[in-house]
Amino acid sequence: MLMDVIKQGSRARALGRPRDACPYPAASRERRAWYEGYDGSTWDFAERVPHPAVTACGPATRNGAVDPNLV
Repeated sequence: MLMDVIKQGSRARALGRPRDACPYPAASRERRAWYEGYDGSTWDFAERVPHPAVTACGPATRNGAVDPNLV
C-alpha cells in the first residue's frame, strides 16, 4: 500500500538516511510515494494554510492574521 511507502520515506528522513537511499526503482509509483514521505511534500501539516473563506476579514486583520488588540 502506498501509505506504507510514504511512512517508510518519512521514517528514513527521521533516521537521518540520505534522500538517494530510496530502495524503489526509478519512475515507479512507490518511488514517488517514498519521496513524498521523505520530503513531507503533501502530508506536512505545518505547511497547510486555512481556506480563504475561513480567514477573518476586516479592520481586525492584518495579512490574514487576526490582531487580538483590534477585536
